[in-house]
Amino acid sequence: MIIAGGGPGGLGVAATLEGWHPRFEGDYEFPSDEVQALARTHEKNPLAFDPHELLDKGHRPIEFYRMRHHPIQDAVPLDEWTLKFTKQERADWLMLTTDGPGGLWNGVPREQMTLGPAHWMELAHYPIAKFYEQTGRERDLNALVHRDDLVPYYQAYAEELGLTPHIRSGIKVTSIKPPGDDVAARFVVDAVDQATGSETTYSCDHLVFGVGPRSVLRDLSAPGTDQDYISFAYTHPDDYPEERVLVIGGGRSADWAAQELHDAGRMVVYAMRQQPEAHLKLINDSQFLPYYRRWAEILSGNQERMGLLYGANVTAFEPNGVTTITTSEGPIQLQVDHVVVEIGGDPDYELLESFGGDLTFHAKRDNFRFQLNQLVVDQATFESVDIPGLYPTGYTAQGTGLSVIGFHAACFLIAGDILRKLGAV
Repeated sequence: MIIAGGGPGGLGVAATLEGWHPRFEGDYEFPSDEVQALARTHEKNPLAFDPHELLDKGHRPIEFYRMRHHPIQDAVPLDEWTLKFTKQERADWLMLTTDGPGGLWNGVPREQMTLGPAHWMELAHYPIAKFYEQTGRERDLNALVHRDDLVPYYQAYAEELGLTPHIRSGIKVTSIKPPGDDVAARFVVDAVDQATGSETTYSCDHLVFGVGPRSVLRDLSAPGTDQDYISFAYTHPDDYPEERVLVIGGGRSADWAAQELHDAGRMVVYAMRQQPEAHLKLINDSQFLPYYRRWAEILSGNQERMGLLYGANVTAFEPNGVTTITTSEGPIQLQVDHVVVEIGGDPDYELLESFGGDLTFHAKRDNFRFQLNQLVVDQATFESVDIPGLYPTGYTAQGTGLSVIGFHAACFLIAGDILRKLGAV
């Protein structure tokens, strides 16, 4: 098996394939009597039963596991967990990842916080409460997590569960193809070492597709994007020492950059294509997050250092920071010291183009401007309906929702299906 991507979706599958198999212990209760009976029947080895049994009874298999991991809204104390793990023999898997354990979290801004509480971000095989305890971190499990705690957690997860020897970091998958007649496998995977440029070809029978929702950054279709004052990845205000900064975007990452630069004393112009109603709704609906409460404070003031351009489209970048922007009131030109482009990205589905035909997508949207096309999968196994042996995971899979708490449990459906096909459970 090859796992493409080192984010939480792929890490959970890796741990299960490594032999960390779930079991249910103690007192627990499902809301349905028939699901409760099924759980009790298979509680010693839930990976062994076919989740289509749940689907046939009108129950979502991914919820079956999610409810064992997150049975209540708040974090469950470690001594009350009913989801446990037994170490079994490992399967033959390898992870290829550009960023290492944690995936895209390795490259977020230096002060980035999560959008949900700590226990939403954890993978069940190694609770984040245990990580906090082992590393001397005194943290609230129901509070947001700083990236300086979350990335080390995912790294510790890989170490604690014995995954690290089978993770190849700094490796970018460049294509996923059907095999030729001389290859006795279902997939051929080409990859390149980002440090050396050396290319390697792998083959496998099962492939977990966890490349992440931003594996291909969107292009800004304006001339002059090669100007040296333009940055395509915001990290920290210290990287933009001069006063005038133009932020281009409109999603949560651009909101974060504009607000943090403003509070660091920069003069910020924030240009976005959306209209003000959509932005204000996001801010008002997100007051549970500290940086959106701060946005509300900024907007209620005089905005002396925050200029907002709605319905705006950047059309050209010229030397010396001269930027042309079209607005509903006509074109304007600004002269800035820095430009931060945070316009998001999409999953790299072009990796699968060699399989031909049209992939079946589910257009997923939420109320907070997160949107992407997810691959349609069998809801009992998360195997692609288009490509046998391919298992989308994380945000790329239909049925996971757009929150991390929604997709973590898919690792048991994916690994369970692979292991049953191998006769290993």
